[in-house]
Amino acid sequence: MDGPAADPAAGSAPASQSGLHGDHPPGPRPSRRHFRPPTTLVLTVLVLAVGAGLSVLAWDQSRRWLHAEEVHRFSDRAEELHSRLAERVRLYEQVTRAAASLVMAFPALGWRDWSRFVEALDAPGRHPGMTAVAYARAVPPGGSGDLVASMRAVGLSDFRIWPDRGGDRAGDGAERLVNVFAAPVNEANVRALGFDMMSDKVRRAAIEQARDSGEPSATPAVTLKIDEAAGVKSAFIVYQATYRGDPQPPSVEARRAAFTGVALTPVRIGPLMGRLLEDRRPDIGIELYDAPPTAGDFPLYRSPQLPTARQPASSAAIAITRELPVGGRAWTVRYVDLPAASPAAGWMPPAVLAGGLVLSLALAAMLRVMMATHTRALAMAQQMTASLRLQEAERSRLFTQAPLGIALIGVDGTVTDCNPAFAAAAGMERGDLLGVDARLRLADQAAVFALDAALQGESGRLETDQPLLIGGRRSHFSLHFQPVTVGGDLKFVLAFAEDTGEKRRAEQHIQYLAHFDALTGLPNRVLLFDRLAQALREARRDGGRVAVLFIDLDRFKVINDSLGHSFGDEVLRSVAQRLQAGLRDCDTVGRLGGDEFLIVARRMAVPDDVARIAGKVVAHLASPFAVGGRNFVVTPSIGISLYPDDAEDPEGLIRCADIAMYHAKEHGRNSFRFVTREMGARSRERLDLEGNLRRAIQEGQLFLVYQPQVDTLSGRIVGFEALVRWRHPEEGLIMPGRFLPVAEESGLVLAMGDWVLGEACAQIRRWKSRFSLSVPVAVNVSGAQFRDGQLPLKVAHALDINGLSGPELEIEVTEGTLIGDVEAAAATLTALKRRGVLIALDDFGTGYSSLSYLHRLPIDKLKIDRSFIHDLSTGASDSSVPRAIVGLGRSLGLSVIAEGVETQEQLRLLRDLSCESYQGFLFSRPVPVEEVEQLLGRREAGEPVPA
Repeated sequence: MDGPAADPAAGSAPASQSGLHGDHPPGPRPSRRHFRPPTTLVLTVLVLAVGAGLSVLAWDQSRRWLHAEEVHRFSDRAEELHSRLAERVRLYEQVTRAAASLVMAFPALGWRDWSRFVEALDAPGRHPGMTAVAYARAVPPGGSGDLVASMRAVGLSDFRIWPDRGGDRAGDGAERLVNVFAAPVNEANVRALGFDMMSDKVRRAAIEQARDSGEPSATPAVTLKIDEAAGVKSAFIVYQATYRGDPQPPSVEARRAAFTGVALTPVRIGPLMGRLLEDRRPDIGIELYDAPPTAGDFPLYRSPQLPTARQPASSAAIAITRELPVGGRAWTVRYVDLPAASPAAGWMPPAVLAGGLVLSLALAAMLRVMMATHTRALAMAQQMTASLRLQEAERSRLFTQAPLGIALIGVDGTVTDCNPAFAAAAGMERGDLLGVDARLRLADQAAVFALDAALQGESGRLETDQPLLIGGRRSHFSLHFQPVTVGGDLKFVLAFAEDTGEKRRAEQHIQYLAHFDALTGLPNRVLLFDRLAQALREARRDGGRVAVLFIDLDRFKVINDSLGHSFGDEVLRSVAQRLQAGLRDCDTVGRLGGDEFLIVARRMAVPDDVARIAGKVVAHLASPFAVGGRNFVVTPSIGISLYPDDAEDPEGLIRCADIAMYHAKEHGRNSFRFVTREMGARSRERLDLEGNLRRAIQEGQLFLVYQPQVDTLSGRIVGFEALVRWRHPEEGLIMPGRFLPVAEESGLVLAMGDWVLGEACAQIRRWKSRFSLSVPVAVNVSGAQFRDGQLPLKVAHALDINGLSGPELEIEVTEGTLIGDVEAAAATLTALKRRGVLIALDDFGTGYSSLSYLHRLPIDKLKIDRSFIHDLSTGASDSSVPRAIVGLGRSLGLSVIAEGVETQEQLRLLRDLSCESYQGFLFSRPVPVEEVEQLLGRREAGEPVPA
């Protein structure tokens, strides 16, 4: 058979029908192509093509995701490393600040103190790269020689200032900044001593920035002087300026005027970065630049793993650039990801592509095995079920373990579930709460209304002091009702309950402490001012009077010092109870602090009413106190001020009462005084004098005069005593009897004493170089200076910077200063004697004299008080006391000098007593430097000095 006859698609039409249409001539029909449906191969190829396309898309997406993830991880690591680097730099700034603070706190700091401070820092272990902590001192023009001499005097025999800029040549006004301290002590750091920082323009720019700003300042990358011989090593130096007086003068001009030097910490960049990276995997490279880098810039530091400038890094490398503040500068840090450290970084995208292709092949095969889909669906269903169960368990744990009380309340108001925290807040068992109608059991009616509103779809909050539920425990609760709806229909209400009782009690306690004194329970300063302000408002409205009584307990410090602070606290509580018992209900008594109390008395008609209250206070405190098995009396000094007579505001009334209280102390204590205008004037005068004295110390209005000390037999000068005077720009000369008591009370005597000590030593140095002065100069030391604990260090510093050995200076201390603590006084005097200075005991014989301490103290001279010398010529007493003092001094091997000698008769009697020397108006009043130099010049020329 032929093809057409066998073709099933052609059909089998009758021959006659074919001939009727006349389409073809009779005979054999021509062959033609027929459409076939797609075969399994075509479907497989189509599935493979789609799978391959999806695989390529997945490969691209995974490659992008992997790159983004890698950038994120690298960014986290780089940020962490950058934070550590910034923290390390801040540590170096903090070390420099601490060193500067040490210098400003202790201007007389020595080498040993500096070394101990630096050794405590443990720089090699805790501060990598830090080669030293140093201090460079500002040297004014012409002061280089003094600095070299003082440094060589402390043991640095080879000390010199380098490089030599001719700073001491005439006409050269250059200021130097010389490295004087460097620790830890090693050969390299010692070699850097004497270096003039201002000789290098890079260092000078950073130092001037630190000086003017008062903040740490860093140099650009430099080579340290100790590294120049060994080769270039990148480093930077952090500077912190130090100032005289205030730690931070308020203006640039003031900081420049008070500038004394800089503390500095040199840091090598290589060890710093090496220590930072040593505990990490080599997965990050670092390039460090002193400024934003441009093409061809050489970095301060580059990780060894990074390619050099001749070997550019791959363009695909991930890099992050950050700025790092360093002492007022901004470094640029470039962090580069090292692909070699991430071997797993490139396998995932090819794996995704390969997996996609394999999956495509598998899908093609699955066309024939569709049952595999059913198995996979079952596995996914099981996985989803397990996930849902896990989520349900997590929600259950969250509900049961939440610290906040949670209850589910149905639409009918019954509790359907609650967590243990809610049951604990209610004070009931969880099983007893389930099924309970909350609207019937809520103890607070406001909570019932809030729940009803929540059941209507409105959330609500409230605070309640009632029990959460009837029959439960009482506390303070915060309640929140939150309706939960789905599709607009209420499903249940969430009730949140927080027990805020402890928090509320803590707030109440804090509020109490803010207004009441914790020791006595009386109103404190804040509440007293409020009560006083209320009383003043009432008095203004009614035209009445208000009295303020300022009470200070007499000699209460003696109780604290002798019996202890706990004993003193008990006394203060007893005093507070007595003060409260003696007042009216409308009056207020409170504690200002320490042993100071304040009474606000309202509705005072006449001053006599206030006097009766003050007298009642004195009477209440007059009976003995029995505390700790001891009986004693505490007396008050009371100052009184009245509104509106003395002041019209709380601050003014308290200030006036305080002034009157001090007046009561001055007139015998255990009494009261009303404030007067004269008291206020004296108080203002004292405050003005204190302010002027403070300015006088800062502005150089003080000056020294010197009174000669003379041999009683030969009449030659054997010493001088330095005495301070004050030349006020408006009032003229102010004598010490007027300003020294103010200096003692205000604490200014410390700054004044330091100035006197330094000025006297500088004058001794000038007289030694000009007149070869060989007699000592005496300087008086106040009790506050002596007890400060820094006197030996300050004396040593003053001697060292002036090149003095010690015997040129004599320290005068009064007996009253030594007798308070003989052991501490002996230690201080022994330290002074080790430095070589002489010690004189001033005002000897005025009431403290005792052989029990004289033989224990290293004293060189006794000074007979001027009162005994005055009695010699007046006949008020015989010469027994001066004779005894001279004999005592001779027996103890001490020299004796009499002060206040004004007549020839007194001098003759002193010669008869064999007193060695004297000073007083008979020979010379205290004279300024110019007249002393005339005396010294005449003595040097061999001319007689008249006695």
